[in-house]
Amino acid sequence: MVEGGFKVGTMFRFSNHPAFIGISDGIQDAFGFLQASWRRWLPVVAAIAAVTFVLYALVGSTDLGSYYYVNPDTGRLVFTPDAAGRLVTLFVLGVVAAVIAGIGGWVFYATAIAGLRNKPLTFSGVVVRGLVTVLSGLLVGVAFAGPVFAVVLVTLIVPPLGVLLIVAAIPVGLYVAIRLVFLGMAIFDGFGPIAGLRESWRLSQRSVLRLLGWGLMAGLISLGFGILAGVVVAPAKATGLALLAQALSAAISATGSCLTVFIMAVLYESQRARLDPTLYPYTPGPAYPGPYGPGPYTYPPGPYPYAPGPYPPGQYPYAGGPYPGVPTPPGPYPAWPANPGAGGNPYQGPVPGYPGNPTAIPGWVNPNSPPAWPAYPNVPPPWGTGPAAGNVWAPNESDEMPAPETKPTDPPASS
Repeated sequence: MVEGGFKVGTMFRFSNHPAFIGISDGIQDAFGFLQASWRRWLPVVAAIAAVTFVLYALVGSTDLGSYYYVNPDTGRLVFTPDAAGRLVTLFVLGVVAAVIAGIGGWVFYATAIAGLRNKPLTFSGVVVRGLVTVLSGLLVGVAFAGPVFAVVLVTLIVPPLGVLLIVAAIPVGLYVAIRLVFLGMAIFDGFGPIAGLRESWRLSQRSVLRLLGWGLMAGLISLGFGILAGVVVAPAKATGLALLAQALSAAISATGSCLTVFIMAVLYESQRARLDPTLYPYTPGPAYPGPYGPGPYTYPPGPYPYAPGPYPPGQYPYAGGPYPGVPTPPGPYPAWPANPGAGGNPYQGPVPGYPGNPTAIPGWVNPNSPPAWPAYPNVPPPWGTGPAAGNVWAPNESDEMPAPETKPTDPPASS
């Protein structure tokens, strides 16, 4: 399935319950997702490498020693005639490279959240969420600008006190940075700038040491990729493959950044599982040894009308049936309630639930009906009387019917 130009269906697979996942398992799961989602992030890495190749081709050498020389006669530093133009070009292209790398980071974050939530990766979603991260970064920068300016001002006026403030500000800044480490992940998960700050602060509560350990490991991994990128570039400087080496180095560094984002995505989901147990209903233990995959283990918001089991055995009949197209469950059916308007007699009328007999209970006779006519052989009932008028007929003198007349027998005819 393809939506928005990207393949959909690549998801994170956790090797353990997310709430109790360790650093080694987290790195393994992040690397597994890196392999599974290469169709999403590899084009971005290739684009970063191509831009790097073009930039180095336009600027030429980035060695600062090529921009100036020392006059042997005067011993002064002399810039080359084209140094100013080259420096401006280098600055502009550096900004372009930073923008391209930032957009690549947006794609990495969006890919990680898409893998956690099993959502499609769309261009509009990447751009919108990326711009929100820029806005949140500006808010954080404005919040830090005041204290930083105050420390610098104190350092200029009272240097000893300024040094003490700088020393004290280092752990405070590290603490705040750890508490806001999930800001980008939360924003790409759908939070706004302020809500993202709150969510990152919430997810990092009582877990500063854990986040610090994961961050150090992710930093070591990034450092390893950086060393590998430098090893690729160094031998190529003396050859004609310097441009290709720079592009390959940029690709290696971008891949390391992508893996680091995926590691932080695993940590982000782990913290969510710890603080929101309903997201992952399975409790790790002997009954659920794992692995739990593929994720995500997310459920729609409640409330859920049914209480947790076990449920007692028995039949659960349908209420208010019968339903069209649904077979009525077999009986027995409970007795129908008495009808107060008939003196406590059983209710007579449509009785749902009895297929083939929808009008009355089988075999039931209304006790309030008039009595049947008694058997009077050869005597018809009187006119205007009877059960229809509420009367019971009985013979008497006034309405006794006369006896039939007897006629004489005719004499036989003479012959």
